[in-house]
Amino acid sequence: MDLNRIDQNLKESIDRFPFSLELDENEFLHHPELIQEEKENLAKTYSITAPDDITVKDIFVKSSGDDHQIRLHVYQPEKFDRNRTIIYFHGGGYIFGLPEQVDKQMFEIAAKLHATVISVDYRLSPQYRFPVPVQDGFDALQWTIKNGEEQLGINPQNLTVFGGSAGGHLAAAVTQMANDQGIKNIKHQFLLYPVIHNRLDTSSMKEFTDAPIWNRKYAEIAWAHFLGNDDKDKSIRYADLTNYDDFKNLPRTTIVACELDPLRDEGIEFSQLLYQARVPTELWVIPGAIHVFDLFEAPLTDRYNEFLYSRMF
Repeated sequence: MDLNRIDQNLKESIDRFPFSLELDENEFLHHPELIQEEKENLAKTYSITAPDDITVKDIFVKSSGDDHQIRLHVYQPEKFDRNRTIIYFHGGGYIFGLPEQVDKQMFEIAAKLHATVISVDYRLSPQYRFPVPVQDGFDALQWTIKNGEEQLGINPQNLTVFGGSAGGHLAAAVTQMANDQGIKNIKHQFLLYPVIHNRLDTSSMKEFTDAPIWNRKYAEIAWAHFLGNDDKDKSIRYADLTNYDDFKNLPRTTIVACELDPLRDEGIEFSQLLYQARVPTELWVIPGAIHVFDLFEAPLTDRYNEFLYSRMF
C-alpha cells in the first residue's frame, strides 16, 4: 500500500506512537493466546486514571448459556443523563482486547455526552467461538433492560449500541438478534469501521492486502478463529450481517468507514442494504483514514470525535 495516501498529520502521529499496533501474522494464526496476553498487559501498562467526576465499576452478569460471569465495565459521570446510555463493544478481531484498552475514549464520551457507557467484556475466540461472543453481548443487553434502571438509574428504553471493527460487528449482530426477538430498546447503532461479513470479496478487501494495522490476511485469520475452519466460509445469520431478512425494522444507524481500510466496502454495502430498507442511515467514509485511525491524535481524529459527539444520540 502507498503510505503517502494516509492523511499526512495522521501518518506523523502514527510514526510518533509509543508502540506498534502491528500483529505478528504467524503468532496471530498459531498462538492467539500470546497476543491476548500481550494486549492485556499493554492495556495495564498504559492505563489511565478515571477523572474524579466519573465512576468506573464492574458488574458481573451470568451468561444464559453456562455459568460464566460476563463482566460489564461501566463508566458513569456524576451528572449523567438517564436517557443517554451506550452499550459498547471493543475491537480486536474477536481474538484480543478488553474494555480498558479504550478507557481514554470512553472517559471522554461519558464526560462530553453525560452518558453511561456499559462496555461488554465478551469472551474471545478461538477459545469461545461464534455464537458465544454475540450471545454474551445479547445477555448484556438483556441485563441492561431488566436491571439498568434499578442498578444504574438509566432509562433502558432508550439505548444506543456502539462498537469498532469486530466490536462494530457484535453491536450490529446484537441489534439484529434483539430485533428478531421483538426487543425495541435499541434506538441507534453507531458502527465504527465495522466488520460486516466473512466473504472477503470486496474491492477494498482485495486492494488492502498489506495495509497497516489491519489487512486481508489478518481478516482471514480472524474469521477462521471466530467461526472455525469448517464454518469460516459459510454465510451464517448474525455472523454474516448481510444474511438477514428484516432490515426494515432495524434502528437508526450511523456507519463510519475509512478510505484506506480493507473493511471500507463492507460498511458501504451494509449502509446500502439499510437505505434500501428505508432505515434512517448516515454513512461517512473518511478520506485518508486507516483502520483504528481514531487511536492517534490528529486533526482527522478531532473531526471524527466532533462527529461522534453530535450523532451518538
